[in-house]
Amino acid sequence: MKKILPLTLLLALCAGAARAAGLPDLKSQAAWGEKEKKEFLNFLKSDAPVPAGQVKAVAGGNGNGAAAPRKARYASLALETDTMIIDAGGGRTKTETTTAGAKLLAGGHVFSWVRYYAGVKYNRVGQNKLDGSRTHLSHIELPVGLELALIPLGTPHTRYVLLRGGVSSHYFSGPAKKADFAAPLQGWHPAWNLGVGYEWQFDNSNWRFHSLAEGYRTFYRPGKTQFYGLGVTAGFVYTF
Repeated sequence: MKKILPLTLLLALCAGAARAAGLPDLKSQAAWGEKEKKEFLNFLKSDAPVPAGQVKAVAGGNGNGAAAPRKARYASLALETDTMIIDAGGGRTKTETTTAGAKLLAGGHVFSWVRYYAGVKYNRVGQNKLDGSRTHLSHIELPVGLELALIPLGTPHTRYVLLRGGVSSHYFSGPAKKADFAAPLQGWHPAWNLGVGYEWQFDNSNWRFHSLAEGYRTFYRPGKTQFYGLGVTAGFVYTF
């Protein structure tokens, strides 16, 4: 009996040492605090049976919960040209063709198929003066709005029909005075915008190409020149 007792103690010490040597290193386990790590190690040392059931996923990071995924944003640079029809008064209109210009938009996704946008467009428009001479005015448009990116039935998920709508502010400036024109454009003009087009994404790329037919019309304001325009836009989009 005296020989058996020391042998039993020796085996117990060896088993305990083996268990301690096989414990996992939890220093890199950032999802647990020190309390959870200590309880887990104590459980391993106790040789308690593992409870039955499924293992649940552990949140990554620092344990504060995973951040919501960021919604995609995009920037668009396009060439555009449009024809402007100006209300000359007395039921008469005057059609003016603008020069080709640039349109820069930036926006993001509200939902997967709803986007918002804001940007700036610049071109020049010619207009006849009362003395018969002709001058060109700088035209800056500041649009903002929403667009729907709809996937037609039976087409790849990289093709979209775009429906765009919003408001804009148009600003005209130049060397001539308002008194030089029968229907002066100089100054700010609020308007509403509509557009329809098509967009497709290059395979395995963040780049897309789009083309739209777009129009705008000023809000009625007493004593102010009214006009509307129709044009086309074509350019590239980068999503990030």
